Amino acid sequence: MYIGVDDTDSVKGMCTTYLATELIREFSELDLIGNPRLVRLNPNVPWKTRGNGAVCLRFGRGLGKPVPIGEIDKKPIYRYDRGIVKRPTEQQFERACDVVERLAMFDDENTNPGIVMSLHKPPEKLYWQAVRNVVTLDEHLSDAGVDLKRGYKNKRGLIGSVSAISWRPKDRTYELIAYRAKDRWGKSREIDAKSVIAMDRKVKTTFNNYDHEEKHMAIAPNSPCPILYGIRGDVEEDLHKAAKILKSERKDRWLIYLTNHGTDDHIIRGRLSDLVPYTSVKVGGTVASMPRALKGGHLIFELKNNRARVDCTIYEPAKGFREVGGALRPGDRITVFGGIREKPFTINVEKLRIEYLVEVMTKTANPMCKKCEKRMKSAGTGQGYRCVKCKTKAPGSKAEFTRVSRGVKLGWYEPPVGSRRHLSKPLKRMRSFS
Repeated sequence: MYIGVDDTDSVKGMCTTYLATELIREFSELDLIGNPRLVRLNPNVPWKTRGNGAVCLRFGRGLGKPVPIGEIDKKPIYRYDRGIVKRPTEQQFERACDVVERLAMFDDENTNPGIVMSLHKPPEKLYWQAVRNVVTLDEHLSDAGVDLKRGYKNKRGLIGSVSAISWRPKDRTYELIAYRAKDRWGKSREIDAKSVIAMDRKVKTTFNNYDHEEKHMAIAPNSPCPILYGIRGDVEEDLHKAAKILKSERKDRWLIYLTNHGTDDHIIRGRLSDLVPYTSVKVGGTVASMPRALKGGHLIFELKNNRARVDCTIYEPAKGFREVGGALRPGDRITVFGGIREKPFTINVEKLRIEYLVEVMTKTANPMCKKCEKRMKSAGTGQGYRCVKCKTKAPGSKAEFTRVSRGVKLGWYEPPVGSRRHLSKPLKRMRSFS
């Protein structure tokens, strides 16, 4: 049976993945078939709690060789790649609901939990709709075909619960999440930064570990949730090696999830004339304006094609990435990946590729008069130059110019690690796995 759960956390605490570990404890008489799944959905929806992530677990009787993927209550947790599963019962559903009702942050007005149980997966299209668009609850559930479901408050969590089960990976990564002891929740995390840097260098298949620009450990959340750290990577076995390098406070439990982190699943190939708020796009065009800085450190430039123009924004937290945007000039051709904001209407840039750079020249000297061997003077705006002594004239093109170094080259650029979205595919993965 599949269990999908979503929207149980808040900015004040809890984490839906921690609730997943409690479901594993609750159903300890059953085996895990496949890894638990952490599935991020559309990062642009305005009502998400934090990272807009739902979880999916599959239980049954495992067949074949068990694979260690975690530890809870000092006991190893195993997964089986295949197994025998049965239709969930009402009793099992009530047990799962009890876990949700015990742990979810119901006091937060933005937390609206949902849980579903099903023998079969819902249609795959439900995942793609939820990761790329804004969907309605009735619309989503009408096609789900799940056996049992329960939503709380406005029931919005049912959307993520169904979507997490319906995910069939075309690309995938893994995340080893370590959790804190309860008496440490809300307190400052103790993780040795040098060990994070060492892990980042030694285990090449991991990504988004450390922000060298900001000297920030991206593996550790800033919220008071139960997570100690999360290590992301392309190879499941390497996450075990990575965790052994880290030095931190004591882990209460840990678990390896299959995820859609770093896959760009949220990105739609779009056109400037057809952009829809709350979606994420890959769109190409020509830079149409000089970049300008706004109060607060945000940077904006305009992108155009034959039919439309739209602002692109690189926000202050992107730090050095703003320098790339600031180096763009009208006429440059680029491809932008980013989310569409409704008000003000803009593309929030997640990464970009420079495909063509215009030649920028700067005047270094007025023309030289060949008769008098003296520099000419400007004859007025748009009127070229004139020798003060002999009155010889020269067009503006005769001035001496030098090519300006652009400071950027053709290719891909992305924000520092600490400013990347969960779903955004890092360039490290694009080079290695595209």
